[in-house]
Amino acid sequence: MDMKPLLLVATWLLLALPCIASGDAEMGWTQAFERANAAYEAGQHQEALDGYEALLEEVSHFSSEYNAGNAAYKLGQLGVARLHYERANLLDPGHPGLEANMALLESKIVDRIADVPTLGLKDWLRSWLGAEQLRGWLLWGLICWCLAWVLWMARWRKTRPASRSTVGFLGGGSMALAIIGLAGAYASHQRIQAPQRVVVMVDRTDVRSTPSASGTVLFQLHEGAAACLLHDTEGWQEIELDNGNVGWISRDAVEGV
Repeated sequence: MDMKPLLLVATWLLLALPCIASGDAEMGWTQAFERANAAYEAGQHQEALDGYEALLEEVSHFSSEYNAGNAAYKLGQLGVARLHYERANLLDPGHPGLEANMALLESKIVDRIADVPTLGLKDWLRSWLGAEQLRGWLLWGLICWCLAWVLWMARWRKTRPASRSTVGFLGGGSMALAIIGLAGAYASHQRIQAPQRVVVMVDRTDVRSTPSASGTVLFQLHEGAAACLLHDTEGWQEIELDNGNVGWISRDAVEGV
């Protein structure tokens, strides 16, 4: 008996099983996301929040983070809402709906922390450098890089000086665009690796001069306030606010973005 057909079928099944499993998992994720959306639309915000957070335990996703923030805001959980909005901002910085909702949330937070003034160009660049933009920058850079090499190879096949000059100019331009694309990909990666932010999750907490309960109280923060994490030591974290103020806060009072 010829076993080759059986072996081919068995091999196909083994290769197809991961694809089938992946498809089933994706369908299950979509259904769970739609159930959470339906709960939100029905005003069952706690059920919706639980659903979104369950999905986020499996995979980080902008819509789930964004919708979880909206559900938490409806429940009056300012710290949870800020946490999800901050995480969504890492995935898609500059999203119009997210910025509007973040502004609305900040109007409800007790602390008014003004940003240190920055150049408009810096803010514009920041909106283009996020986790979801990384692949686009990288793809653009690689395509332009390949195009540049094709044009430079074609340049040496041209016999007329005018043609060689034109092709060389196009090749140089493609190389410049490739460098811009790869630089954008690098900057996006660096933004992803930027210092972690933390969000205050308790009603009120003291920020002290040293990592100790006996340290001088510099100021207080309230639920929903966010800061950059500078150092992490046993039971304490050194933070810096957007206005430049620095101090130590109890690790139990915050959660990392």
